[in-house]
Amino acid sequence: MNTTAPISPRRILVTSALPYANGSLHLGHLLEHIQTDIWVRYQRMRGNECHYVCADDTHGTAIMLKAEEQGISPEQLIEQVRTEHIADFNDFLISHDNYYSTHSDENRNFSNSIYLKLKERGFIAERTITQAFDPEKQLFLADRYIKGSCPKCKAADQYGDNCEACGATYSPVDLIDPFSTISGATPVEKDSLHYFFKLPEFAEFLDTWLNNKKLQPAVSNKLREWLEAGLIEWDISRDAPLLWL
Repeated sequence: MNTTAPISPRRILVTSALPYANGSLHLGHLLEHIQTDIWVRYQRMRGNECHYVCADDTHGTAIMLKAEEQGISPEQLIEQVRTEHIADFNDFLISHDNYYSTHSDENRNFSNSIYLKLKERGFIAERTITQAFDPEKQLFLADRYIKGSCPKCKAADQYGDNCEACGATYSPVDLIDPFSTISGATPVEKDSLHYFFKLPEFAEFLDTWLNNKKLQPAVSNKLREWLEAGLIEWDISRDAPLLWL
């Protein structure tokens, strides 16, 4: 007689990498979502409670620039792209339980709540940093929006953080003849106040959590590389274009 107790159904929350809201889906998006959808359907067939949620990632300079290029507001672009993404997923019969947007009241409220609780407990640091700034577009430039010649091998047309020719890594201020890929202007250095999450204060907690036997060894080992290298404070700030302020 089989006396093995029945296994209780699992409750599983699943997501995929969020597609960026500045353009159409590509093959990589569909490959990941189809693979995830197959796994979700399998779990449901096993009797497990499995919820598949995802959303468009709607924040960033690329979206602002794409909307400007099309002569519409970022909010209009976000809605257009989301409608297109949902239609494409539906055509491939992807079974999202909810496909939403990071540009939502819920996301804003949760983000505010998390930030304020961290700040109240002393886990947020403030300090001024210096960044590359486009004087024509009046915005701070991420590394990918700065190009110039590599300071190591002198190869032209390299991005602001690494050289694809020789593999060197560097700071954007080290580039030779740097220029903004947005306007072509020469970047200048500009200070702004940024906020940092004090991640190093959670090193012991994360080290203990990584002993969780349910984690895949490959995942645990990869995360331990970051702990062994030493956690650094996480810059959670993004500077708005000065023309918007």
